[in-house]
Amino acid sequence: MNLPSKLAGWARFSGFYLTEVIKSNLQIAWDVLTPTDHTRQGLIRLDLPAGLGDGRILLISNLITMTPGTLSLELSEDRRTLLLHILYLEECVENTRNHLQQNYVERVLQLG
Repeated sequence: MNLPSKLAGWARFSGFYLTEVIKSNLQIAWDVLTPTDHTRQGLIRLDLPAGLGDGRILLISNLITMTPGTLSLELSEDRRTLLLHILYLEECVENTRNHLQQNYVERVLQLG
């Protein structure tokens, strides 16, 4: 992968991540400002690919933790599962897991 395509990949990822942070902050602000509690908290396990390096695991877990409403709690001993606390679980838990898998894990893997 050449430098211009790497830079373009990082720019796309940065745009995606900035959008995620803004959406999450607005969701939490709305929840704080309205009388109804909209949270649906829970723990989920996020599968990680085998052989994922320390740097990528750290990047994925930190990106998830820095997004308001999500928190990385623990990495399994075999380094294949990340335990997460989610403040706003979707009705179908699998939708939340798929969103994180596709938009965090897969995007980080594509960064090269």
